[in-house]
Amino acid sequence: MDSKVLDRYNSAEGADDYLGKFKRRWTERLNDRNEQKVLRALIRSAGIRKVPGFALDLPCGYGRLYPFARQISDRVVEGDWSFPLLQAARGRESADGSVGSAFGYVRGTALGLPFRDWAFDFVLSVRLCHHIREHDERVRYVREILRVSGRWVIFTYFDETSIKNRIRDFNRRWSGKRPKWTLHPDEVARVAREQGFEVVRAVWLARFFSGHRYVVLRRVAS
Repeated sequence: MDSKVLDRYNSAEGADDYLGKFKRRWTERLNDRNEQKVLRALIRSAGIRKVPGFALDLPCGYGRLYPFARQISDRVVEGDWSFPLLQAARGRESADGSVGSAFGYVRGTALGLPFRDWAFDFVLSVRLCHHIREHDERVRYVREILRVSGRWVIFTYFDETSIKNRIRDFNRRWSGKRPKWTLHPDEVARVAREQGFEVVRAVWLARFFSGHRYVVLRRVAS
């Protein structure tokens, strides 16, 4: 991953900017509400129930999706690369008596997670893949989150086949914008099979306005 991006994300200034964008931008607030709705629908449709083991929320940011992860497990580990955001998550969760604090807070990179194989019954990894510049590293990231899960994974990626990505690629000849950092659904399914998983559900955040796919995977091989 880009060292400059990682350094900024791990800085106090970068963390403050990330925290503030959900307050400043109405689009981020709308996306947050839509995302929560999509995730709740996914766990219902996939039949995901409370698990007896641990859950991993990575990247956890300031703990935005921690209450959702707590619906799946009472023992949630919050993971992120940013020390300031981990501190913000700890403070936010400690102040919320309705859900309590996480089981643990771990700093780590998604390209080399500091956990043993099958350490978690449920892994939640939202809005990270499309920030990873190199294609090989995006695939490596998917393999890592699958490696540490013994049962369920929900993650997001920017779909190469999405309408939004096709429009962006068409407009790039005039706009000069960089291409999106994407994955293809067939590739996601292939990597899942290689790791002993199957794709249970794959839905859009917004079919015409977002290229983000939300995918539920279930381990099928022992």
